Amino acid sequence: MSTAPALPAPASRRAFLGRLAGALAGAAAGALLLAPLGRGRGEHVAGAAGACDMEGRDARPYKGFASVREGSGGQCTTYAARRFDTVAPEPGVNWSGGARTWFWNAAAAGWRVRADLEGARVSTIVVWDDWDGVSSPRAFNGHCAWVEAVTDDGLVVSEMNAGDACPGQPRWRTTGWGIVATRLMPWDEVALRKGRYRLLGFVYSERADLEG
Repeated sequence: MSTAPALPAPASRRAFLGRLAGALAGAAAGALLLAPLGRGRGEHVAGAAGACDMEGRDARPYKGFASVREGSGGQCTTYAARRFDTVAPEPGVNWSGGARTWFWNAAAAGWRVRADLEGARVSTIVVWDDWDGVSSPRAFNGHCAWVEAVTDDGLVVSEMNAGDACPGQPRWRTTGWGIVATRLMPWDEVALRKGRYRLLGFVYSERADLEG
């Protein structure tokens, strides 16, 4: 396994946070009120029909994310749980829920978490929440991804189900359902993804309840 890139120097990260804070303050506040209520209200919709062809996708279930039924995998949580369990001590992922609940649920299940950009670390789960703070939380999925590397420019993440909404599919299936995508995500996008997914933080593969 190759050595993961080192974290950016604290001064570099602090400088970025200072520049970002003002720009995100208004945007994040607006997102609380203006976040779309699922597909059809601000959600990008796939233009090419082929992008929503679900044949040949990785649909293997894993630990009930989203279900134990064969063909029910392909979610961001399915992929993140698999990756987490390759580095975490037993029992690995021992929480449940949709992606937007993973930060709090993992903490409640005994795992270390950190709720800011300074907590970015290789081999962690990064979690976003798109709830608008007004509507039923059940209408919102959130998103999670796996951190492959931390750089001065942002995070290299790998993820499943990161794409545009697919007409005729359940609201939680996107063009990226069952497909692993890896890319560099700039820091401003990590903080506020697609203009409405707010960073909740990072789930570490370390047990908080075992700390001395």
